[in-house]
Amino acid sequence: MKKLNNLTSWAALGLLGTSLTAVSVNAADQDNPAIQRRNRQTISDNTTQISGQNDRTLGQLERANKLIGTQVQSSDNQKLGKIDNLIVDLESGRILYVAVGSGGIAGVGETKRAIAPGAFQQGTGNALRLSMDKAKFETAPEFTKEIEKNAAELGKGSFVNMVYQHCGQRAWWQGGAGTSASEGEFHNVHKATDVIGMKVKSVSDQDMGKIDNLMLNLPQGRIAYAIFDPERSLDLGSDLFALPPNVFTASTDRKFFSADINKEKLAAAPHFAKNNWTQLSDPSFASQVYQYYGKQAYFQASGSLQPTGRENEKNNKTDQTPQK
Repeated sequence: MKKLNNLTSWAALGLLGTSLTAVSVNAADQDNPAIQRRNRQTISDNTTQISGQNDRTLGQLERANKLIGTQVQSSDNQKLGKIDNLIVDLESGRILYVAVGSGGIAGVGETKRAIAPGAFQQGTGNALRLSMDKAKFETAPEFTKEIEKNAAELGKGSFVNMVYQHCGQRAWWQGGAGTSASEGEFHNVHKATDVIGMKVKSVSDQDMGKIDNLMLNLPQGRIAYAIFDPERSLDLGSDLFALPPNVFTASTDRKFFSADINKEKLAAAPHFAKNNWTQLSDPSFASQVYQYYGKQAYFQASGSLQPTGRENEKNNKTDQTPQK
């Protein structure tokens, strides 16, 4: 399979790392009017609300484990099912798509459909609403057991592009002319349920703690933070730590994440009390998090969002040749 160069690589700024070989972040996606129009209500008391709903703000953040199980309804007010899982790419900090389960009894005979995050809109009560009717939903790409159980299939560009096309959403990773959004694959892709609870080790193989949760903006398709719970043996107190999602790299066997952190680094890092999740809504806190770990924040509406990468570092040019 062909693998695309990161045409607008953020590697030097840390938004994308070397494992993302197929997907290029197009800065133009920041102005996607479809995303900007999609605001939705808080669905639980645990939702962190943040003002501003375009793709250069944090928007409304929700815990991944609270989104899972949420009822979904169609644009014609039909009950469709529930969110079964969210497929996330930690490298780009994106929700690639959402698996919505429908039909069946107690999960038996259930069919799961893959839906682009930008298709989710404000619902009624605790439900989420899609920008498509029931008939359109029922013809969405199926999230099969083969895809669900095979890590290599989760992030295939061909499948993700099919999902976005069906939902009428823009392929934000598509490169320049002659570059297909169906080529290649994402490489730090996981089901949200697998990320939550995953152990984290330092680059020196020291046990550091685990991922407690992911803070997501569903309509924007963004992962704002990965919430980290440190090992008690580190003696860092009971607070939680918010980290940019691309700090974490999956091990080869996908049994743990590796991160360039240690006790000393965490001791001076931004953190918050377990009973004070509202602190995550503070834009200054969010900026501190990304700055502390040397990552460029997607929500900063400044002209500093410039593509950088190996070619840019050498001669300020972006390589647009697909890798074979």
